Amino acid sequence: MRILDLLVFLPCLLTAEISFNLTTHQAPLFWHEATRKPTPLLIAKLLATTQSSEQERHTLKGIHLTAVTIEEEPYVMVNKLGDRAKFTGFVIDIITALSAELGFTFDLYLVPDGTYGSLNANKTWGGLIGEVMRKKADVAVAPVTISSAREQVVDFTNPFMDLGAGLLIRKPEPKGTSLFAFLLPFNSRVWFSILGALIGTAILLYITSRIRYKCNVGDPNYDNDVKFNMKNSLWLTYWSIVRKGGEPAPRSLPSRILAGAWWFFTLIVISTYTANLTAFLTVKRLVTPIKSIDDLSSQTNIRYSATYGTFLYDFFKGQVGTGSIYERMWYNMKMENHKHVSKFPNSSKQGLEWVRQGGYVLIEETPFLEYAVRTDDNCDLMLLGKPFLFKGYGFATRRLSWLKKPLSVGILKLQETGKMDELRNRWWPKDGCPLDGEVADVNTASALGIDIFLGVFYVLGGAAGLAVLVTLVQIIFVKLCKSKPETNDWYKPGNCK
Repeated sequence: MRILDLLVFLPCLLTAEISFNLTTHQAPLFWHEATRKPTPLLIAKLLATTQSSEQERHTLKGIHLTAVTIEEEPYVMVNKLGDRAKFTGFVIDIITALSAELGFTFDLYLVPDGTYGSLNANKTWGGLIGEVMRKKADVAVAPVTISSAREQVVDFTNPFMDLGAGLLIRKPEPKGTSLFAFLLPFNSRVWFSILGALIGTAILLYITSRIRYKCNVGDPNYDNDVKFNMKNSLWLTYWSIVRKGGEPAPRSLPSRILAGAWWFFTLIVISTYTANLTAFLTVKRLVTPIKSIDDLSSQTNIRYSATYGTFLYDFFKGQVGTGSIYERMWYNMKMENHKHVSKFPNSSKQGLEWVRQGGYVLIEETPFLEYAVRTDDNCDLMLLGKPFLFKGYGFATRRLSWLKKPLSVGILKLQETGKMDELRNRWWPKDGCPLDGEVADVNTASALGIDIFLGVFYVLGGAAGLAVLVTLVQIIFVKLCKSKPETNDWYKPGNCK
Protein backbone atom coordinates (compact mmCIF):
# COMPACT_ATOMS: atom_id res chain seq x y z
CA MET A 1 0.00 0.00 0.00
CA ARG A 2 2.86 2.37 0.77
CA ILE A 3 4.43 1.65 -2.66
CA LEU A 4 1.14 2.60 -4.37
CA ASP A 5 1.02 5.83 -2.37
CA LEU A 6 4.57 6.55 -3.39
CA LEU A 7 3.69 6.18 -7.10
CA VAL A 8 0.74 8.54 -6.67
CA PHE A 9 2.75 11.27 -4.97
CA LEU A 10 5.89 10.85 -7.08
CA PRO A 11 4.89 13.40 -9.79
CA CYS A 12 4.15 15.94 -7.09
CA LEU A 13 7.52 15.40 -5.52
CA LEU A 14 9.30 15.74 -8.84
CA THR A 15 7.37 18.96 -9.52
CA ALA A 16 8.42 20.27 -6.16
CA GLU A 17 12.02 19.49 -6.99
CA ILE A 18 11.79 21.34 -10.35
CA SER A 19 10.26 24.38 -8.67
CA PHE A 20 13.18 24.47 -6.25
CA ASN A 21 15.62 24.49 -9.15
CA LEU A 22 13.76 27.26 -10.97
CA THR A 23 14.06 29.52 -7.95
CA THR A 24 17.82 28.77 -7.70
CA HIS A 25 17.23 26.93 -4.44
CA GLN A 26 18.44 23.39 -3.95
CA ALA A 27 16.17 20.83 -2.32
CA PRO A 28 17.63 18.93 0.64
CA LEU A 29 19.41 15.84 -0.62
CA PHE A 30 19.94 12.40 0.93
CA TRP A 31 22.82 10.14 -0.09
CA HIS A 32 21.27 6.81 -0.97
CA GLU A 33 23.54 3.91 0.08
CA ALA A 34 22.40 1.47 -2.60
CA THR A 35 22.83 3.73 -5.68
CA ARG A 36 25.42 6.10 -4.10
CA LYS A 37 23.50 8.97 -5.76
CA PRO A 38 21.91 12.01 -4.14
CA THR A 39 18.15 11.66 -3.62
CA PRO A 40 15.67 14.38 -2.61
CA LEU A 41 15.00 14.26 1.10
CA LEU A 42 11.22 13.78 0.81
CA ILE A 43 11.63 10.77 -1.49
CA ALA A 44 14.33 9.39 0.78
CA LYS A 45 12.05 9.59 3.81
CA LEU A 46 9.28 7.73 2.00
CA LEU A 47 11.74 5.08 0.81
CA ALA A 48 13.13 4.69 4.32
CA THR A 49 9.62 4.37 5.77
CA THR A 50 8.71 1.73 3.17
CA GLN A 51 11.96 -0.18 3.79
CA SER A 52 11.49 -0.01 7.58
CA SER A 53 7.97 -1.26 7.25
CA GLU A 54 9.09 -4.22 5.16
CA GLN A 55 11.89 -5.05 7.57
CA GLU A 56 9.52 -5.11 10.54
CA ARG A 57 7.63 -7.92 8.86
CA HIS A 58 10.84 -9.97 8.62
CA THR A 59 11.70 -12.46 11.31
CA LEU A 60 14.61 -14.81 11.61
CA LYS A 61 12.37 -17.84 11.81
CA GLY A 62 13.31 -20.24 9.03
CA ILE A 63 16.22 -18.07 7.87
CA HIS A 64 19.65 -19.60 7.30
CA LEU A 65 22.60 -17.34 8.14
CA THR A 66 26.26 -17.52 7.20
CA ALA A 67 28.34 -16.46 10.18
CA VAL A 68 32.06 -15.74 10.37
CA THR A 69 34.00 -16.11 13.60
CA ILE A 70 37.53 -16.17 15.00
CA GLU A 71 39.21 -18.70 17.26
CA GLU A 72 39.92 -17.34 20.73
CA GLU A 73 39.43 -18.92 24.13
CA PRO A 74 36.98 -19.07 25.77
CA TYR A 75 34.73 -17.43 23.17
CA VAL A 76 35.30 -19.74 20.22
CA MET A 77 37.31 -22.96 20.32
CA VAL A 78 37.68 -25.35 17.39
CA ASN A 79 37.98 -29.12 17.76
CA LYS A 80 38.76 -30.75 14.44
CA LEU A 81 37.17 -34.14 13.85
CA GLY A 82 38.60 -35.32 10.57
CA ASP A 83 37.50 -32.96 7.83
CA ARG A 84 34.88 -31.38 10.04
CA ALA A 85 35.29 -28.82 12.80
CA LYS A 86 33.27 -28.62 16.00
CA PHE A 87 32.89 -25.15 17.52
CA THR A 88 32.50 -24.63 21.26
CA GLY A 89 32.77 -21.63 23.57
CA PHE A 90 30.88 -18.76 25.14
CA VAL A 91 29.98 -17.05 21.85
CA ILE A 92 28.92 -20.37 20.32
CA ASP A 93 26.58 -20.91 23.27
CA ILE A 94 25.09 -17.44 22.70
CA ILE A 95 24.42 -17.91 18.98
CA THR A 96 23.04 -21.39 19.67
CA ALA A 97 20.66 -19.97 22.29
CA LEU A 98 19.62 -17.21 19.86
CA SER A 99 19.04 -19.81 17.16
CA ALA A 100 16.73 -21.75 19.44
CA GLU A 101 14.95 -18.58 20.58
CA LEU A 102 14.50 -16.93 17.16
CA GLY A 103 14.17 -20.06 14.99
CA PHE A 104 17.04 -19.60 12.52
CA THR A 105 19.86 -21.87 11.43
CA PHE A 106 23.45 -20.92 10.74
CA ASP A 107 26.77 -22.05 9.32
CA LEU A 108 30.11 -21.01 10.80
CA TYR A 109 33.50 -20.51 9.22
CA LEU A 110 36.76 -19.06 10.51
CA VAL A 111 37.98 -15.71 9.22
CA PRO A 112 40.84 -16.37 6.75
CA ASP A 113 43.31 -13.75 8.03
CA GLY A 114 42.67 -14.53 11.70
CA THR A 115 42.03 -10.89 12.73
CA TYR A 116 39.05 -8.99 14.07
CA GLY A 117 39.25 -6.28 11.48
CA SER A 118 41.04 -2.99 11.04
CA LEU A 119 41.49 -0.45 8.26
CA ASN A 120 44.40 -1.43 6.03
CA ALA A 121 46.82 0.87 4.24
CA ASN A 122 44.80 0.53 1.01
CA LYS A 123 41.71 1.84 2.83
CA THR A 124 40.01 -1.56 2.91
CA TRP A 125 38.90 -3.48 5.96
CA GLY A 126 40.19 -6.90 6.79
CA GLY A 127 39.28 -9.56 9.29
CA LEU A 128 35.75 -10.11 10.51
CA ILE A 129 34.64 -6.58 9.59
CA GLY A 130 35.85 -7.02 6.02
CA GLU A 131 34.06 -10.36 5.63
CA VAL A 132 30.76 -8.77 6.62
CA MET A 133 31.28 -5.68 4.45
CA ARG A 134 32.07 -7.81 1.37
CA LYS A 135 28.87 -9.81 2.01
CA LYS A 136 30.74 -13.07 2.44
CA ALA A 137 29.03 -13.42 5.82
CA ASP A 138 25.70 -12.22 7.10
CA VAL A 139 26.95 -11.68 10.63
CA ALA A 140 30.24 -11.74 12.54
CA VAL A 141 29.70 -13.96 15.57
CA ALA A 142 32.67 -13.16 17.79
CA PRO A 143 33.77 -10.89 20.65
CA VAL A 144 34.01 -7.86 18.37
CA THR A 145 34.68 -4.64 20.28
CA ILE A 146 32.22 -1.88 19.38
CA SER A 147 34.17 1.20 18.29
CA SER A 148 33.40 4.42 16.44
CA ALA A 149 35.51 3.46 13.42
CA ARG A 150 33.82 0.08 13.02
CA GLU A 151 30.37 1.55 13.65
CA GLN A 152 30.79 3.69 10.51
CA VAL A 153 31.09 0.66 8.20
CA VAL A 154 28.98 -2.02 9.94
CA ASP A 155 26.10 -2.19 12.39
CA PHE A 156 26.41 -3.76 15.83
CA THR A 157 23.84 -5.52 17.92
CA ASN A 158 23.31 -4.60 21.53
CA PRO A 159 26.43 -5.50 23.57
CA PHE A 160 26.33 -9.00 25.03
CA MET A 161 29.29 -8.30 27.37
CA ASP A 162 30.86 -5.23 28.94
CA LEU A 163 34.62 -5.02 29.22
CA GLY A 164 37.68 -2.87 29.80
CA ALA A 165 41.33 -3.01 28.81
CA GLY A 166 43.79 -4.55 31.24
CA LEU A 167 47.44 -5.51 31.72
CA LEU A 168 48.71 -9.07 32.03
CA ILE A 169 52.18 -9.97 33.32
CA ARG A 170 54.02 -13.01 34.55
CA LYS A 171 53.91 -13.14 38.32
CA PRO A 172 57.25 -11.94 39.75
CA GLU A 173 59.18 -14.00 42.22
CA PRO A 174 58.22 -13.33 45.85
CA LYS A 175 60.39 -10.87 47.68
CA GLY A 176 63.37 -12.53 49.35
CA THR A 177 63.10 -13.18 53.08
CA SER A 178 65.23 -11.02 55.35
CA LEU A 179 67.87 -12.71 57.49
CA PHE A 180 66.17 -11.39 60.60
CA ALA A 181 62.63 -12.07 59.39
CA PHE A 182 61.42 -12.53 62.95
CA LEU A 183 61.93 -8.78 63.47
CA LEU A 184 59.60 -7.82 60.60
CA PRO A 185 56.30 -7.67 62.56
CA PHE A 186 57.51 -4.47 64.28
CA ASN A 187 59.47 -1.64 62.77
CA SER A 188 62.70 -0.40 64.33
CA ARG A 189 60.96 2.38 66.23
CA VAL A 190 58.69 -0.08 68.02
CA TRP A 191 61.58 -2.42 68.84
CA PHE A 192 63.64 0.38 70.38
CA SER A 193 60.59 1.59 72.31
CA ILE A 194 60.08 -1.89 73.77
CA LEU A 195 63.77 -2.10 74.68
CA GLY A 196 63.57 1.31 76.35
CA ALA A 197 60.47 0.26 78.30
CA LEU A 198 62.24 -2.93 79.44
CA ILE A 199 65.31 -1.09 80.72
CA GLY A 200 63.25 1.75 82.21
CA THR A 201 61.02 -0.65 84.13
CA ALA A 202 64.04 -2.52 85.45
CA ILE A 203 65.68 0.71 86.64
CA LEU A 204 62.48 1.88 88.34
CA LEU A 205 62.08 -1.51 90.04
CA TYR A 206 65.67 -1.35 91.26
CA ILE A 207 65.31 2.23 92.59
CA THR A 208 62.04 1.62 94.45
CA SER A 209 63.36 -1.58 96.00
CA ARG A 210 66.64 0.04 97.14
CA ILE A 211 64.81 3.03 98.66
CA ARG A 212 62.44 0.77 100.57
CA TYR A 213 65.39 -1.32 101.78
CA LYS A 214 67.47 1.70 102.86
CA CYS A 215 64.53 3.27 104.65
CA ASN A 216 63.62 -0.04 106.29
CA VAL A 217 60.07 0.07 104.89
CA GLY A 218 57.91 -3.04 104.95
CA ASP A 219 58.29 -6.45 106.54
CA PRO A 220 61.93 -7.55 106.26
CA ASN A 221 60.94 -11.19 106.82
CA TYR A 222 58.50 -11.18 103.86
CA ASP A 223 59.50 -8.46 101.44
CA ASN A 224 62.52 -9.25 99.30
CA ASP A 225 63.55 -5.74 98.26
CA VAL A 226 67.16 -6.57 99.04
CA LYS A 227 67.25 -9.12 96.22
CA PHE A 228 66.25 -6.63 93.53
CA ASN A 229 69.63 -5.32 92.52
CA MET A 230 70.11 -4.08 88.96
CA LYS A 231 70.95 -7.51 87.62
CA ASN A 232 67.87 -9.21 89.09
CA SER A 233 65.62 -6.32 88.05
CA LEU A 234 66.70 -6.65 84.42
CA TRP A 235 66.28 -10.41 84.68
CA LEU A 236 62.67 -10.04 85.86
CA THR A 237 61.72 -7.71 83.00
CA TYR A 238 63.38 -10.02 80.49
CA TRP A 239 61.79 -13.31 81.60
CA SER A 240 58.44 -11.56 81.81
CA ILE A 241 58.49 -10.53 78.17
CA VAL A 242 59.53 -13.98 76.96
CA ARG A 243 56.74 -15.55 79.06
CA LYS A 244 59.00 -17.64 81.30
CA GLY A 245 59.03 -17.69 85.09
CA GLY A 246 62.07 -16.80 87.18
CA GLU A 247 63.37 -15.66 90.52
CA PRO A 248 63.16 -13.49 92.45
CA ALA A 249 59.44 -12.80 92.38
CA PRO A 250 58.21 -9.39 93.59
CA ARG A 251 56.59 -9.41 97.03
CA SER A 252 56.30 -5.82 98.16
CA LEU A 253 53.27 -3.79 97.09
CA PRO A 254 55.16 -1.25 94.91
CA SER A 255 57.08 -4.03 93.19
CA ARG A 256 53.91 -5.96 92.47
CA ILE A 257 52.15 -2.89 91.08
CA LEU A 258 55.07 -2.20 88.76
CA ALA A 259 55.47 -5.86 87.79
CA GLY A 260 51.72 -6.25 87.14
CA ALA A 261 51.68 -3.26 84.80
CA TRP A 262 54.76 -4.62 83.04
CA TRP A 263 53.14 -8.06 82.61
CA PHE A 264 50.02 -6.48 81.09
CA PHE A 265 52.25 -4.51 78.72
CA THR A 266 54.12 -7.66 77.66
CA LEU A 267 50.82 -9.52 77.14
CA ILE A 268 49.69 -6.97 74.54
CA VAL A 269 53.10 -6.81 72.88
CA ILE A 270 53.53 -10.58 72.59
CA SER A 271 49.97 -11.15 71.32
CA THR A 272 50.39 -8.50 68.64
CA TYR A 273 53.81 -9.79 67.68
CA THR A 274 52.58 -13.38 67.35
CA ALA A 275 49.67 -12.38 65.12
CA ASN A 276 51.83 -10.27 62.82
CA LEU A 277 54.62 -12.85 62.72
CA THR A 278 52.23 -15.47 61.37
CA ALA A 279 51.18 -13.20 58.51
CA PHE A 280 54.73 -12.13 57.66
CA LEU A 281 56.18 -15.64 57.62
CA THR A 282 53.38 -17.54 55.86
CA VAL A 283 52.35 -15.01 53.20
CA LYS A 284 54.99 -14.07 50.67
CA ARG A 285 54.67 -10.56 49.35
CA LEU A 286 54.78 -9.92 45.60
CA VAL A 287 56.69 -6.84 44.55
CA THR A 288 55.64 -5.78 41.06
CA PRO A 289 57.60 -3.07 39.25
CA ILE A 290 54.38 -1.96 37.50
CA LYS A 291 51.18 -1.08 39.32
CA SER A 292 49.30 0.99 36.73
CA ILE A 293 49.30 2.01 33.10
CA ASP A 294 51.22 5.16 34.06
CA ASP A 295 54.03 3.01 35.50
CA LEU A 296 54.01 0.90 32.34
CA SER A 297 54.31 3.88 30.01
CA SER A 298 57.13 5.52 32.00
CA GLN A 299 59.52 2.54 31.89
CA THR A 300 61.43 0.81 29.08
CA ASN A 301 62.75 -2.36 30.73
CA ILE A 302 59.59 -4.42 30.20
CA ARG A 303 58.13 -4.77 26.70
CA TYR A 304 54.41 -4.35 26.12
CA SER A 305 51.98 -4.26 23.20
CA ALA A 306 48.45 -5.08 22.08
CA THR A 307 47.42 -7.89 19.76
CA TYR A 308 47.66 -7.02 16.06
CA GLY A 309 44.38 -6.30 14.28
CA THR A 310 42.34 -5.80 17.44
CA PHE A 311 40.46 -2.74 18.62
CA LEU A 312 43.22 -1.92 21.11
CA TYR A 313 45.82 -2.05 18.34
CA ASP A 314 43.78 0.43 16.28
CA PHE A 315 43.13 2.54 19.37
CA PHE A 316 46.80 3.05 20.21
CA LYS A 317 47.65 3.56 16.55
CA GLY A 318 44.99 6.26 16.28
CA GLN A 319 46.47 8.22 19.20
CA VAL A 320 49.29 9.67 17.07
CA GLY A 321 49.25 13.45 17.36
CA THR A 322 47.06 13.60 20.47
CA GLY A 323 49.93 14.12 22.92
CA SER A 324 48.35 11.66 25.36
CA ILE A 325 49.92 8.89 27.37
CA TYR A 326 48.55 6.43 24.83
CA GLU A 327 50.54 8.10 22.05
CA ARG A 328 53.75 7.65 24.04
CA MET A 329 52.85 4.03 24.61
CA TRP A 330 52.28 3.50 20.87
CA TYR A 331 55.74 4.79 20.02
CA ASN A 332 57.25 2.63 22.77
CA MET A 333 55.47 -0.42 21.34
CA LYS A 334 56.84 0.24 17.88
CA MET A 335 60.33 0.93 19.21
CA GLU A 336 60.42 -2.17 21.40
CA ASN A 337 59.12 -4.42 18.66
CA HIS A 338 61.71 -3.09 16.22
CA LYS A 339 64.48 -3.46 18.78
CA HIS A 340 63.65 -7.09 19.49
CA VAL A 341 62.94 -7.86 15.81
CA SER A 342 59.48 -9.10 16.75
CA LYS A 343 56.04 -7.95 15.76
CA PHE A 344 52.88 -7.40 17.72
CA PRO A 345 51.41 -10.75 18.68
CA ASN A 346 49.24 -12.07 15.88
CA SER A 347 46.74 -13.52 18.35
CA SER A 348 45.88 -13.29 22.01
CA LYS A 349 47.14 -16.84 22.43
CA GLN A 350 50.56 -15.87 21.10
CA GLY A 351 50.63 -12.83 23.37
CA LEU A 352 49.86 -15.13 26.29
CA GLU A 353 52.91 -17.23 25.45
CA TRP A 354 55.08 -14.11 25.36
CA VAL A 355 53.83 -13.21 28.84
CA ARG A 356 54.71 -16.66 30.18
CA GLN A 357 58.27 -16.25 28.88
CA GLY A 358 58.67 -13.17 31.09
CA GLY A 359 59.66 -9.57 30.51
CA TYR A 360 56.48 -8.74 28.60
CA VAL A 361 53.09 -7.18 29.38
CA LEU A 362 50.08 -7.96 27.19
CA ILE A 363 47.49 -5.21 26.81
CA GLU A 364 44.23 -7.02 26.16
CA GLU A 365 40.56 -6.91 27.04
CA THR A 366 39.76 -7.95 30.60
CA PRO A 367 37.43 -10.94 29.99
CA PHE A 368 40.17 -12.80 28.13
CA LEU A 369 42.79 -11.82 30.72
CA GLU A 370 40.62 -12.97 33.63
CA TYR A 371 40.03 -16.30 31.90
CA ALA A 372 43.76 -16.73 31.22
CA VAL A 373 44.69 -16.03 34.86
CA ARG A 374 41.94 -18.19 36.39
CA THR A 375 42.73 -21.23 34.23
CA ASP A 376 46.54 -21.01 34.26
CA ASP A 377 47.98 -24.38 35.29
CA ASN A 378 50.81 -23.04 37.44
CA CYS A 379 49.18 -19.76 38.54
CA ASP A 380 52.12 -17.82 37.08
CA LEU A 381 50.03 -14.94 35.70
CA MET A 382 48.50 -11.87 37.32
CA LEU A 383 46.61 -8.69 36.38
CA LEU A 384 48.10 -5.26 36.95
CA GLY A 385 46.30 -2.10 38.00
CA LYS A 386 42.71 -1.21 37.21
CA PRO A 387 40.90 -1.65 33.88
CA PHE A 388 40.64 1.31 31.52
CA LEU A 389 38.93 2.16 28.22
CA PHE A 390 35.57 0.50 28.87
CA LYS A 391 33.70 -0.85 25.85
CA GLY A 392 31.32 -3.64 24.87
CA TYR A 393 31.24 -6.76 22.66
CA GLY A 394 28.61 -7.10 19.95
CA PHE A 395 27.82 -9.07 16.79
CA ALA A 396 28.50 -7.19 13.53
CA THR A 397 26.04 -7.08 10.61
CA ARG A 398 26.11 -5.21 7.33
CA ARG A 399 25.25 -1.54 7.33
CA LEU A 400 21.46 -0.97 7.56
CA SER A 401 20.87 -4.72 7.71
CA TRP A 402 17.51 -5.82 9.08
CA LEU A 403 19.27 -8.61 11.01
CA LYS A 404 20.45 -6.18 13.69
CA LYS A 405 17.09 -5.66 15.39
CA PRO A 406 15.97 -9.29 15.93
CA LEU A 407 19.46 -10.29 17.06
CA SER A 408 19.57 -7.36 19.50
CA VAL A 409 16.15 -8.25 20.88
CA GLY A 410 17.29 -11.85 21.33
CA ILE A 411 20.41 -10.75 23.22
CA LEU A 412 18.32 -8.53 25.50
CA LYS A 413 16.01 -11.45 26.26
CA LEU A 414 18.98 -13.65 27.19
CA GLN A 415 20.23 -10.94 29.53
CA GLU A 416 16.84 -10.30 31.12
CA THR A 417 16.17 -13.97 31.80
CA GLY A 418 19.62 -14.52 33.33
CA LYS A 419 20.59 -16.96 30.59
CA MET A 420 23.54 -14.79 29.56
CA ASP A 421 25.02 -14.87 33.07
CA GLU A 422 24.51 -18.61 33.20
CA LEU A 423 26.44 -19.05 29.95
CA ARG A 424 29.22 -16.77 31.16
CA ASN A 425 29.63 -18.64 34.44
CA ARG A 426 30.01 -21.83 32.47
CA TRP A 427 33.24 -20.58 30.88
CA TRP A 428 34.67 -18.17 33.47
CA PRO A 429 35.39 -20.14 36.66
CA LYS A 430 34.90 -18.32 39.94
CA ASP A 431 37.62 -20.38 41.55
CA GLY A 432 41.11 -20.91 40.24
CA CYS A 433 44.19 -18.75 40.44
CA PRO A 434 43.78 -15.33 42.11
CA LEU A 435 43.73 -12.39 39.71
CA ASP A 436 46.19 -10.33 41.77
CA GLY A 437 48.74 -13.17 42.05
CA GLU A 438 48.51 -13.44 45.83
CA VAL A 439 47.95 -16.84 47.43
CA ALA A 440 44.54 -16.64 49.06
CA ASP A 441 44.16 -20.30 50.04
CA VAL A 442 45.99 -21.40 53.18
CA ASN A 443 46.31 -24.92 51.81
CA THR A 444 48.34 -23.64 48.87
CA ALA A 445 50.67 -21.49 50.96
CA SER A 446 54.31 -22.49 50.64
CA ALA A 447 56.07 -24.20 53.53
CA LEU A 448 58.47 -22.10 55.60
CA GLY A 449 62.11 -22.51 54.67
CA ILE A 450 65.25 -22.42 56.79
CA ASP A 451 66.03 -18.95 55.45
CA ILE A 452 63.24 -17.52 57.61
CA PHE A 453 64.77 -18.92 60.81
CA LEU A 454 68.42 -18.17 60.08
CA GLY A 455 68.31 -15.00 62.15
CA VAL A 456 66.97 -16.89 65.19
CA PHE A 457 69.70 -19.50 64.84
CA TYR A 458 72.31 -16.78 64.61
CA VAL A 459 70.98 -15.15 67.79
CA LEU A 460 71.06 -18.50 69.60
CA GLY A 461 74.57 -19.23 68.35
CA GLY A 462 75.74 -15.76 69.33
CA ALA A 463 74.28 -16.16 72.83
CA ALA A 464 75.95 -19.57 73.20
CA GLY A 465 79.28 -18.13 72.11
CA LEU A 466 78.88 -15.23 74.51
CA ALA A 467 78.13 -17.62 77.39
CA VAL A 468 81.27 -19.62 76.62
CA LEU A 469 83.30 -16.42 76.39
CA VAL A 470 82.01 -15.14 79.73
CA THR A 471 82.82 -18.50 81.33
CA LEU A 472 86.39 -18.37 80.04
CA VAL A 473 86.81 -14.78 81.22
CA GLN A 474 85.59 -15.71 84.69
CA ILE A 475 87.91 -18.70 84.90
CA ILE A 476 90.89 -16.64 83.79
CA PHE A 477 89.96 -13.89 86.24
CA VAL A 478 89.76 -16.34 89.16
CA LYS A 479 93.04 -17.97 88.21
CA LEU A 480 94.89 -14.70 88.01
CA CYS A 481 93.41 -13.07 91.09
CA LYS A 482 93.55 -16.24 93.30
CA SER A 483 90.28 -15.20 94.85
CA LYS A 484 88.04 -17.64 96.68
CA PRO A 485 84.59 -18.25 95.36
CA GLU A 486 81.53 -17.38 97.35
CA THR A 487 79.38 -20.33 96.36
CA ASN A 488 79.60 -24.11 96.16
CA ASP A 489 82.78 -26.19 96.41
CA TRP A 490 82.73 -27.17 92.72
CA TYR A 491 83.55 -23.57 91.89
CA LYS A 492 86.74 -23.45 93.93
CA PRO A 493 89.74 -22.43 91.90
CA GLY A 494 91.40 -25.69 92.72
CA ASN A 495 88.62 -27.64 91.01
CA CYS A 496 89.27 -25.92 87.68
CA LYS A 497 92.56 -27.82 87.20
